[in-house]
Amino acid sequence: MKITRRIALAGLIGTSAILTGLSAHAEAAGKSVAVLLGPTQDAFIGTWLGTFEGAAEAAGMKIQVFSSPYDPALQARQLDDAVAQSFDAIVLQSISQNALVPSLERTKEAGVPVFTVISQPDAAAQGLYVTYIGENSRMLGALAGEAMADAAEARGLDAPKIAAVTGALAEGIGPKRLAGFEEALKARLPGAEMVAIEDVRWNPVDGEQAAGQLIARFSGQGGIDGFYGMNDRLANAVVQAAGTTGVAVGADGMIVVGGNCQAPGIPNLASGAMTATVRMLPVVSAAKAAEVVGAYFNGETLDAAYYEDHEIITQANLADNAEACGY
Repeated sequence: MKITRRIALAGLIGTSAILTGLSAHAEAAGKSVAVLLGPTQDAFIGTWLGTFEGAAEAAGMKIQVFSSPYDPALQARQLDDAVAQSFDAIVLQSISQNALVPSLERTKEAGVPVFTVISQPDAAAQGLYVTYIGENSRMLGALAGEAMADAAEARGLDAPKIAAVTGALAEGIGPKRLAGFEEALKARLPGAEMVAIEDVRWNPVDGEQAAGQLIARFSGQGGIDGFYGMNDRLANAVVQAAGTTGVAVGADGMIVVGGNCQAPGIPNLASGAMTATVRMLPVVSAAKAAEVVGAYFNGETLDAAYYEDHEIITQANLADNAEACGY
């Protein structure tokens, strides 16, 4: 079974000229940075923020946080406010790809450098921000698809029926992860069939309900062979739904693969309820983001993107990842 594929992609997009016309670089110490994120009570975002603040403040930067409950209109106003307050730089987790370009055009016109994090902007925004630091969404999905294929092949399944419980698929990281998952799964197992995809917008309560309904719906059709939970909280929701409906998971039952490691996935992997997940750590990308912003102020040449390294996690390498994934 192939269980430890690791693909290191940090900085391999290539070096490019970074936003001509911005203010001159200067030392990082004393620089003011506006950080615009989604809801900071979210486990991932909160962990990311704590790491970034610590690293940036240690470098002498002054940080002010603007949080939005996934409200694109509010974030657009926050971005305009950050420009009006003359911050030296903006670090941005884009809430909406569709609303991003007009906002970034205004920041570029004002000469304020923007560093995008967590969710990579689409091609339409190229040239409007300095660089991206964070996950490779398509690769995260692809590695989850590889893990699903590994498990299916180990059971002799060449045409497994697979369902997915996902984050928001209208835009952002969700559709990229799903595309990567489907592409990798079909490349390995052309007979695999995606029988259902439920967009629960990252909500594990809705995820458990959706998974339970799918399990019941397909029970008379031979059942579902595997579930992709787009993050470990959604994968855990599938495990809970299976328990409620009396469906076995793990080695003797339905395959459950997570999309990025989180605390609920650790005991599920240890018990065998989940077969695999993929490493993606907020502390890693946040520390890198602080480093890159500091490098910009210090006049260093930057790459066009900095991707975190991702790796499939199973019981075989869980001990090496459990602590880092326990956020």
